[in-house]
Amino acid sequence: MHAIFRATIIFLVLFSLIGCAGLGSMKEVEFQTTASPDKATVNIVRRAVFLGDGAKVEVWDEDKFIGTLSAGNLLQYQTEPGEHTFMVYVQGSWGAAKGQLKPGRTYYLKFNMPWGGGVHLGVAESTDPRIPEWNTMTTVTIDNTSQKDIPEKYILEAREVLKGVEAGSIKATPITDTNAL
Repeated sequence: MHAIFRATIIFLVLFSLIGCAGLGSMKEVEFQTTASPDKATVNIVRRAVFLGDGAKVEVWDEDKFIGTLSAGNLLQYQTEPGEHTFMVYVQGSWGAAKGQLKPGRTYYLKFNMPWGGGVHLGVAESTDPRIPEWNTMTTVTIDNTSQKDIPEKYILEAREVLKGVEAGSIKATPITDTNAL
């Protein structure tokens, strides 16, 4: 009986580790405090809260994969200004935020897993008092020098979610001028 219990525990631990690998190779970088004048900077925050911290969050700019976000990290992403739909995926659920990004401005998006289930991608107001704390988090960006190919099935799924956002059947948190720093 003891051997069965021990084998079950080992199986569960190994099974839980299988889902821990993300799609992206990430590298730690120095946090950039100001946006380039011709780009928009988007900071996607994932605080460490223990519950669900082992799951990796895949982050997309429309159908372009931009990184894997671990708990306690801030993914910093430079992009062209204009209309963007950012999406996050974890364990079968998607969250989205959409808006018009301005050049030279910085935005903070926050990944959340509400108690009721699902995934939410919130957008911080420019006056959010948590921003100074977020700026001290471990900052990561995608490491293009060792990037793996993203399987087509993930890109197709991101495109389907994007279609749902565009059609209004999937709710996206609005990114507005009040969110820009």
